[in-house]
Amino acid sequence: MTILNLLASAASDSFVRLFTEMNAWTIGLFVLGIIFCAIEMFVPGFGFFGISGTVMIIVGIIVRMICGGDLYMLLYMILISLVLFILAFWVISQVITKGRLSKTALFHVDSAVPVGNTEGTRDFSYLVGKSGVALTPLRPVGRAKFEEETIDVIARDGFIASNAKLTVVETEGSRVVVIEIKED
Repeated sequence: MTILNLLASAASDSFVRLFTEMNAWTIGLFVLGIIFCAIEMFVPGFGFFGISGTVMIIVGIIVRMICGGDLYMLLYMILISLVLFILAFWVISQVITKGRLSKTALFHVDSAVPVGNTEGTRDFSYLVGKSGVALTPLRPVGRAKFEEETIDVIARDGFIASNAKLTVVETEGSRVVVIEIKED
C-alpha cells in the first residue's frame, strides 16, 4: 500500500468518524454557532450574536478534538464551517436583494433629504461690488447687512470693527469675502 492510499484511507475514515462519533454537545454548539453567525448578518456591527456564534463554533471544534478527534477531523470541521458561512452569506444576500425582505423598511435605504426639495448652496455672486455695514465685529468672521439682507461674511484682511462700511470683493459658494471701506 502506498503512502497516498494510506492517507486517503485515514482521511475517509476520519470523515466518517467525524459524524458518527460526534456527541450532542458538539453538534449543539456547532449548529447554534452557525445560526448565531447567520443572525449576525442581519444585526449591524460585530456584537453579541457574532462573538457568541464564533466562540460556539470554536468550542464545538475543540470539544470534538478532545473527544477523540484527529488532524483530518479538525480540517474537515474548519472546511465545513467556512462552506456553511459562505453558503449562508450567499443565501441571505440573495434574499435581502431579490426577495420579499428587500422591500421591508429594515433594508430600504433612502436619502434623508427629500428628493426635489433641496436648495443646494446659495449663490452669493450678485453681492460682488455691493456695499454694506458690519453688524458684528469681524474677527475675521461675522455678520454684515447688505441692503435688507443679513449675511455671514469673512474679512479678507483680519479684524473689522462693528458698524464699519464694507464692500464684497469675492464669493465662492456660501463664502462671502469683504474688505473695509476706508474713508479718507
